[in-house]
Amino acid sequence: MRLIDSDGDLAVAMTHDELRLLASCIGEALEAVEEWEFSTRLGADVSAARTLRSEINDVLKDAPDAP
Repeated sequence: MRLIDSDGDLAVAMTHDELRLLASCIGEALEAVEEWEFSTRLGADVSAARTLRSEINDVLKDAPDAP
């Protein structure tokens, strides 16, 4: 994984497998942690986690297949 700081934003270069793992981890957290305690335990609300997981899955769908 590579981190790139550009104009105050942080871009992360990841492999397909790393990105799939991140999406899976978010999914597991959504399943395992109750909504009422989600933001306290994970530092983000449920809707933000669902949105991020959805955006990651969209990137994976649109990305060329991994070699």
